[in-house]
Parts: sequence; C-alpha cells; structure tokens
Amino acid sequence: MQKVYETDRLILRSLTYEDASLVLSFYEDNRTLFEPWEPKRGDNFYTLSYQKASLTAEYNQITEGKLLRYWVFLKDNPEEIIGSICFQNLLGEPYHSCCLGYKFSHIYQHQGYALESISKSIDLIFEEKQLHRIEAFIMPNNVPSLRLIERLSFGYEGVAKSFARINNTWTDHNHFALINPMHSSVPADTNNQNHLV
Repeated sequence: MQKVYETDRLILRSLTYEDASLVLSFYEDNRTLFEPWEPKRGDNFYTLSYQKASLTAEYNQITEGKLLRYWVFLKDNPEEIIGSICFQNLLGEPYHSCCLGYKFSHIYQHQGYALESISKSIDLIFEEKQLHRIEAFIMPNNVPSLRLIERLSFGYEGVAKSFARINNTWTDHNHFALINPMHSSVPADTNNQNHLV
C-alpha cells in the first residue's frame, strides 16, 4: 500500500516496481553528484531491470518493518523525483532507533526542499513508529550534508572510524543523532523485562 504525505511545496510517497523508470532517471541524472558519497555501483545498477528488482526488495523490507523510504516530488511536478529519504535499520526494544539517509537532485538543491521534506519525514517516523532515536553518519568532507543535519537539530556524537566502504575505500564518518523530543523527559519503562542483552 502506497502512503502519500504533503508539505507546503512537496509530496512524499512510497513507490513500487512500476515506478522504476522514475527512479532510474533520478539516479542517471545525478550520477556524478551521488557516486562520490556511496558504495561502488555494479554495472547493472543503471538499468530498468535492476531498479525494478531493487524497488521490489525495498517494498518487501518496508512491509516487514525493516525500512522506510519516502521519494520526494514537487507538487507542481509530481512525475519527477527530486529526492529520496530513507530510514533503515529500524530496531525495536530496547533501542527504538533507526539510521537516516538522504539524497537530492543537483537541480533542486539550495531551495529548502531537503530541509522541508526531511523535517516532515522525521515527524512522521517519530509519531507513527514511536522511535526514540534517529542516527546519521556523514563523511567529514560532505559539507552541504553536515550543514543540513545541523539545521535538522541533530547533535554531533563523534567519529565512527572506518565506518563504511565508499567507492572501495573504508572511510570515517561523523556520527550524529536526534532524540524524539516527546521522549526527552519520559523515564524508561523499568517494568519491561523483555530487554535484549
């Protein structure tokens, strides 16, 4: 089932394999921008068949509660993807946490779309999933992303050494986190004995 949300200027919605051509265009148009910050892509990544399979796998993970992704569109142009927001590694008790990732088209940067859509998606995941903590890991030289995560009120928690293999090189990432403001003054449930050890 596709979920659709709106902000003042944007539409956030999930996609299925039927939308693979939109996703492929998004990645092809932004290949030069995205690739320096991501794992090395396979030769078949930029194909319709790959994106169909990827969207199918992603939909299954969403159904299983392991992942949540919103694709971002302008209300004035609902047929072109301008960005993607992903919450992955969704964990339950005792963590109630996830990890945030995002990417936005080079054409639509510096217009406040990322801030607007990510702020909305954070509100949604805190409210709907009742998560306590969202983490983000950003390469130290990715200055635009560092500025954005700070504007989203994430706090810096240190450096994750050799955190991810980007373009076949293990790289350090700055570690940030945001705590659900509705939970900041709520004590932990000490009566729940079903914690993982």
